[in-house]
Amino acid sequence: MRMLILSSKSLLQKEVGDLKPLVEEIERYKKRNKNYEIKFVFFDEDNIFSIKPAKKKPKEIRGFINQIEKKWGNIQTVLIIGGDRVVPFYRLPNPCDDDDASVLSDNPYASRDDDFLIPERVCARIPDNKRIDFIIKQLNKSFIRFDKSFGMSAAVWREASKNVYKQIGDIKELKISPPTTSENFNSDWLENKDFLYFNLHGSAVSENWYGQQGNEYPVALKPSNISSATGFVASEACYGAYIVNKTEKNALSLKFLDQKDIIGFCGSTTIAYGPPAPPSGEADLIVKYLFEYLKQGLSVGEAFKNAKVDFARKMVRRHGFLDDDDQKTLLQFVLYGDPLLKLF
Repeated sequence: MRMLILSSKSLLQKEVGDLKPLVEEIERYKKRNKNYEIKFVFFDEDNIFSIKPAKKKPKEIRGFINQIEKKWGNIQTVLIIGGDRVVPFYRLPNPCDDDDASVLSDNPYASRDDDFLIPERVCARIPDNKRIDFIIKQLNKSFIRFDKSFGMSAAVWREASKNVYKQIGDIKELKISPPTTSENFNSDWLENKDFLYFNLHGSAVSENWYGQQGNEYPVALKPSNISSATGFVASEACYGAYIVNKTEKNALSLKFLDQKDIIGFCGSTTIAYGPPAPPSGEADLIVKYLFEYLKQGLSVGEAFKNAKVDFARKMVRRHGFLDDDDQKTLLQFVLYGDPLLKLF
């Protein structure tokens, strides 16, 4: 199987400095993952495939990937190194009538054709967080199973969240906000867990996630609540995976990834949708399928890809087509971390 690790030499250097430690770490990463034929390529440099370097434009970068595939053969996994200022997210038209001007997405990098909704490759991203040690940390992670999970939901979505959380834990243990808030949150709850699940409100401008009961929106989780978390994180929060111009200080996704025992993060870059009660749809269903595949022993990358494929099939069976919310859900959910890691 083939895996392409992709970044920009000049732009990544601007963010994190000297790249020599990263290049050396990727060589070690290749040796640890001998089941994959792995190539590390800078899209803005001369390369072993003799393909013309690309500019910092998503369409050019995607074309660069597809040209490599024509010369090398089918690429099963693409791992992007760097945040939006290094390898930019696609800005795709928003199919929904909401406040998002566009949908930030990595889906096109996972697609061989011009239908970006359903991925044909695994695609994950390791954000740079402006620190080379942060990137290297993601490439060095491993996992020990604990057979325990943690979940937290806004009170208004309690029933919908239970339907998701039951895939990984006892619904009686699901924390509800309110009454649970960042003020009475116990950081120990996140220790020695396989899965961490959050169905809370989020914002592009705030570092916090919020609960809801009626007109009350208490802070449910803030970066300082996270100190020694473990496992795989799935968040349904609006903007839960929004990292543009952010660091671990003001993005919970990056704060989680900065923990040595968090092996991956799945979330939405924009306003996300989900029903208040079962049956599961939109964000709920993507995460539900993701948990199911992770429990079956798939890598986080394969589980994420399969979850999107199954979500699309389910929605077409349910109402004959992919509506606006379904399309946005497929585009907005991204995966951060090493896609080859497994929980089981």
